[in-house]
Amino acid sequence: MARKVRLLPRADKDLAALPVAIQDQILSKLELLCDFPELGPAMFDAFAGYHALLAARNTYRVIYRIISDELIEVAYIRHCARQIHLRVVREKE
Repeated sequence: MARKVRLLPRADKDLAALPVAIQDQILSKLELLCDFPELGPAMFDAFAGYHALLAARNTYRVIYRIISDELIEVAYIRHCARQIHLRVVREKE
């Protein structure tokens, strides 16, 4: 069975907002994930379980996770100049 790459709604919106030439470069990298799912290095701490892949001349970061042997899920696509922000919800002490 062939591995599939699925864009979550946020990633789909991120990709659609980019120029077509950049979209093509990112999609080419995403196709590589079908054969090489661990192409991007694993992330850690709050992003444990995710991988980061650089695309489009290393100017865009694709954040994804390997769901199963058949599915890779892309969480979002960001320009590398943008910081990765994550809301951390802490329990009250």
